Amino acid sequence: MRRWVKVAAWAAVFLTCAGVGAYIAAHSNPFPPGVDRPGASPTDSPTSSASPAPVIWAGTIRSSTYHELYVGGRCTTRWRGNLRFTVDADGAVRGTGSARLAGDLHCDFPIAQNQVQRFGLVVSGRFLATGLALRLEQALIDPTNGHDFGAFGAFLPVQMLLATHDDRVRDRIERGRVDEQGRGTYRLTMTFDLSRSPG
Repeated sequence: MRRWVKVAAWAAVFLTCAGVGAYIAAHSNPFPPGVDRPGASPTDSPTSSASPAPVIWAGTIRSSTYHELYVGGRCTTRWRGNLRFTVDADGAVRGTGSARLAGDLHCDFPIAQNQVQRFGLVVSGRFLATGLALRLEQALIDPTNGHDFGAFGAFLPVQMLLATHDDRVRDRIERGRVDEQGRGTYRLTMTFDLSRSPG
């Protein structure tokens, strides 16, 4: 057999082998099932994107307030209420509450106008490592034509940082300031008994 015929035959064999190898490599997976490919994107495997459910807190508030008038005399009120709010995964606080007049308005002089009997409240704030930063705002009053002579509403909105212990808040705040006339004084004392709801 002539030499050039042998060279052509061996060249054909090598080309055939190379073609078969390339075909097998292109149609096979070098990574068996259960082995991740290097650089694989997160979409290659299922992931959970569900956020934790908000945590519910609830409890009671108690408050006593007074307005000391510069012309003499004082009006005093006591309040009882409740708060209910959620704390989401980012620590944001959102909820509602109310405060009702406990007993009667007490003034050192006659009052002919209606006293507010109930405040609707909006609760907001943030749960921090240092405690519960809470803000209470007025949402409504009842009756709508009432006046708050005892100064509870005079402190709304009110902000505070409450201490937390073992998923519970038992704390008290005190606030004081001058009234709108600049010569009388308002005074507020409020206690909180709040806890994280089970489950």
